[in-house]
Amino acid sequence: MTQLRERLRELSTLTLPLLVEHAFITLMGMINTAMVASLGEEALAAAGHINNAAQIPVALFAAMTTGGTILVAQAIGARNERKAAFAGGQAVALAAVFSLALSLTLALTQGPTISWLFGDSDPMMIQAGFVYFTYINWSLPFLAVSQTLFGVMRGSGDVKNPMKITLLMNAVNIVLSYVLIVGVSVPFTAINIPSFGMHGAGLAIAIARLIGMACAIWVIMSQKSPLRLYRLQWYKPTRGVQKDIMTLGVPTGIEQMLFQAGRMITQMMIIGMGTAIMAANIVAANMMTFIMIPGNALTIGIMVMVGQRVGRRDFDDISKTTIFATGVAAVFMLLMSLILMPMGGLIAAAFSLDAESAVIFRQLFTLLLIGGPLLWPMSFVIPSALRAVNDVKFTMVASVITMWLFRIVIGYFFGIILGFGVIGVWAGLYGDWAARSLVFWLRLRRKKWMKKLVEGDENSEVD
Repeated sequence: MTQLRERLRELSTLTLPLLVEHAFITLMGMINTAMVASLGEEALAAAGHINNAAQIPVALFAAMTTGGTILVAQAIGARNERKAAFAGGQAVALAAVFSLALSLTLALTQGPTISWLFGDSDPMMIQAGFVYFTYINWSLPFLAVSQTLFGVMRGSGDVKNPMKITLLMNAVNIVLSYVLIVGVSVPFTAINIPSFGMHGAGLAIAIARLIGMACAIWVIMSQKSPLRLYRLQWYKPTRGVQKDIMTLGVPTGIEQMLFQAGRMITQMMIIGMGTAIMAANIVAANMMTFIMIPGNALTIGIMVMVGQRVGRRDFDDISKTTIFATGVAAVFMLLMSLILMPMGGLIAAAFSLDAESAVIFRQLFTLLLIGGPLLWPMSFVIPSALRAVNDVKFTMVASVITMWLFRIVIGYFFGIILGFGVIGVWAGLYGDWAARSLVFWLRLRRKKWMKKLVEGDENSEVD
């Protein structure tokens, strides 16, 4: 009982700030989406499609974020702050270089990229997507650097500062989105700011991300930071440290990139079904993110907890801690689903869905409330723990296979060939989650990853 209480205390300390952070991000994202929806279903569909597409470059940044977080957590667990600082600095430098190169490449190929993403969609949707894409693309470096710095902070045990900065970023985004999307007229004054439409939506996000990056840099260099990255030498290319980051991060980056590419393919299946179905799917996806707030917080928390256990060579407690965190995620997701179950109609109205879209949304929403708590925790919390024990190649291969075999193939078969539409596409999603749950549960229980850790520990030299 004492060990269980201690595990709960540690998990709460790490994940409660993450829970607040993810809740605020999701809530503000939903409010932002609702404001974009006021511009019309074409604008809503365009912004949702571009945001989904933007997850592919964000997935590339996961290589630096994940590698940096794990290495920092392991070094902190081993009480080697110098190694932690080098790992953090190198991760940030890599993120900055890769994101700048990627933004420039996407800017040069923006026309063909938009054509590929939207195909023969409504011209108004394509135009809105082109405008929004420009702002999202050039804000990617701000996002990459800030997210990598957040990973470094969390790896060192500092989860409160990333939370505070994220809250600030999202508050700025919401205020600017309201001013620039909706427009503001101040009574009894000459102040009258018109609506800038999709330009306003994109500009608000870009400014918020820039402010977030600036705050993250200031925090990580301040004297109050548990891990200070204030020396230039920590950012200069160091082959050994960069190799360690990429060894841990590249499989995760590839996994996330292919995962997001798979999501894009399913989105492209849905976008051909019409604007009403696309709008309903985007709102359902927003609600999916909301229900998964506890789970997403725990995926980060368990990575830090397990990483620190690896650093201090406490291998025996890893499986128990992972199972415990998975159970906590399932319980909280179930509670959120029960609370939201009667609110489908209100949510559809809040996002300005028409009658056709609202009916489709309620169908997807019901499926989500049932399947999410049952399948999602094991399929995402467990692999996060496995990455922290350096089992990154297995998680990459397993995730990619289940994604493409179930989400893509089965989704296409049921959704397109058999004609079940968006419901059939979502059937592939649940097949993917079920397969991931089984594969990762068996991997955790068989403990092949522990044998590698013990062998590596026996063969390693003491610093």
